[in-house]
Amino acid sequence: MRYCGVVGLQGYLQLAVLEEVRTPEPPIRLSALFFEPGSSAQLAAELRTLGDVVVAFGTPVSLAPDGHSRRCDELLAERGVTPEPPLAEALRLHLLLNGAAPFTPEASGEQGTVPEGAYRDFPVFETSPDGVFCSLQGRRVPSRRHPVGMQMRIDELLSGHVIDDGGELWHRRTEELDAVACALCAHRYAVGHASWLGDPGGSVIVLPGSSLPDRFSRHGVLPPVERLQLPPVADS
Repeated sequence: MRYCGVVGLQGYLQLAVLEEVRTPEPPIRLSALFFEPGSSAQLAAELRTLGDVVVAFGTPVSLAPDGHSRRCDELLAERGVTPEPPLAEALRLHLLLNGAAPFTPEASGEQGTVPEGAYRDFPVFETSPDGVFCSLQGRRVPSRRHPVGMQMRIDELLSGHVIDDGGELWHRRTEELDAVACALCAHRYAVGHASWLGDPGGSVIVLPGSSLPDRFSRHGVLPPVERLQLPPVADS
């Protein structure tokens, strides 16, 4: 089984793939492969060669009804995570994967736990890269443009036993880190350690963890630093 993550990158798609590496001693490590950005057709061709896969889209695989927003996006925003915009290439990729039905829970309410074995019937699902990192941290994560934000993202991947076989995670583009975070969520989804939020009759977003908070806290996210005040001057 291979666990795949897909995100957008300047009109193209970024693919990352994880595979379990089992040794006599725990923990199970996850070997990561990263691909050059490509089109939906290129990713579909590659995914077909990988055998059994679970694919996590880090961008919507469905569109909101006209004039409305998707409930899963609203619930994600309420938790402090900005939803990802839909991308035409990602929507095309989903169609090229024979329109595989994304994960839809047989449940009521607006959030719950992904049942064990769900990946067998639903090998495709939607997630959120920032939502994945927030779920792993249990709190908000600073933006990618902040050095602490990048450090926290990489630390979470390393603590999840992700191994970069082609280099160092510190040398990767932000989109590659987002894609492998989605792949890590695909692994958690497959082993039954994930939760969903949204409308079971419509679209849902899957995030790692057995439960999700009502809101990801911002407390203590950034360490305090000193900033000196400039002297006051008269307006010119």
